[in-house]
Amino acid sequence: MVEVKVTFVGLIQRVVGCREETIPLPEEGTLGGLIQELVARYGRELEERLLENGDLAAQATVLINGDNALSRGGLAAKLTDGSQSQVEIVLLGPPLMGG
Repeated sequence: MVEVKVTFVGLIQRVVGCREETIPLPEEGTLGGLIQELVARYGRELEERLLENGDLAAQATVLINGDNALSRGGLAAKLTDGSQSQVEIVLLGPPLMGG
């Protein structure tokens, strides 16, 4: 098991009610596994904010050790390289509508 430090930034803090948390995951843990664990803890609203059509939602930015998760494979991105990882989840507001 490894510990992944998760930092919540922006609107996502309202959903989870905290700024950061440390989550234990298996050494081969992926971003998808981490999000499943977070959804189990914080509920469906978190899932609706982070995921869209089985992938990361457009308004959610996830950084793994400072790199955008999309450039590392999205939900399949490995979180650890044998050391502690830091994941930052940034949720921007919904796109503005109107004109």
